[in-house]
Amino acid sequence: MTAALLAPGLAAAASFDCSKAASATEKRICASARLSSMDTQLTTLYQKLAVGADAAAWRDDQRAWLRERDQCGDTACLARVYSERLVVLSNGAGPFHWQGKWWRVDASGQYGSALVIKDVSARGLQFGFDTNAGANSGTLDSNAAFGKDQAAHYTGNAQDFTQNCTLTFRRQVNRIEVAQKGDSADCGAGAGVLFAGTYVAAAKDPNAKADLLTLGIVKTSAQDDAIRKLLGRDYDALLATANAVIDDSASAGMPGVTVISTFVHGIACDTKAVIMYDENGHYWIALWSPQPQSGKDGTSITELRYYTNVAADKKTLPRPIAAQRNQVCPSEREVVRMMP
Repeated sequence: MTAALLAPGLAAAASFDCSKAASATEKRICASARLSSMDTQLTTLYQKLAVGADAAAWRDDQRAWLRERDQCGDTACLARVYSERLVVLSNGAGPFHWQGKWWRVDASGQYGSALVIKDVSARGLQFGFDTNAGANSGTLDSNAAFGKDQAAHYTGNAQDFTQNCTLTFRRQVNRIEVAQKGDSADCGAGAGVLFAGTYVAAAKDPNAKADLLTLGIVKTSAQDDAIRKLLGRDYDALLATANAVIDDSASAGMPGVTVISTFVHGIACDTKAVIMYDENGHYWIALWSPQPQSGKDGTSITELRYYTNVAADKKTLPRPIAAQRNQVCPSEREVVRMMP
């Protein structure tokens, strides 16, 4: 596979011959139709870029990415790194210019960030961030000066209460890598909101829509498909809760069952979920969401919608879900809805 990715012009039906797959990574790719397709797309994009003036830089960049990819220990990790690499390569053509609109590469869909750079000169540039993490957000508009390392550097100031914040903008082939020192508060943003990351230039957000596999909530595409079918329209609502993803399997006391909790920073009390599944295709899912209407007493309502494909459990909440009952916002009342 490495040879196919690093040799532009080399024809490959599926990037590499699966009959000769040797590494654990190659075997996982060959076992997944989705990963195989992504690998083929990625190879095609890379081969178009690995020619011309930046060919050597792209080859080094791809080798570094392959090393990162091979650190993945499961299909979910591979789906995430492939998804993000496809965004990088899809927006890799053309000469590099600092000025323009840049978007953070984010396979989760939960940490959006837009970066606008303008007024670029030999001395520095002007930048502006509009960033979020769940319900929390942050903006930062200022100037960064170019150093001898050819990177642009920003240092905060006491007037803006950002004196402990520094940002470094560094070109990496076709993209900008933003490094941050200082936490959310140091840089004047909401809780959990960071400006660091990989940014690509594009007219609009280039990130593909996330799913339960790229979020690491499920382990296979088949599991993702099964939950999508079970929830129907609520599948997107479930994705929207996954700003934070926590594996509670060890503490759930249910051997053989994976238990994942998700919630949105800033509104964790009423925008959350519990996803449970086993290797036999059984699913139990609870989704909490605030409702636009109020109860008869005027109290705001949070609805818990419970889904399962286990007939015997249609009317009974599993213990890990039941343990989360009535833990909504202080001004809200929980209503349970057992879904068919």
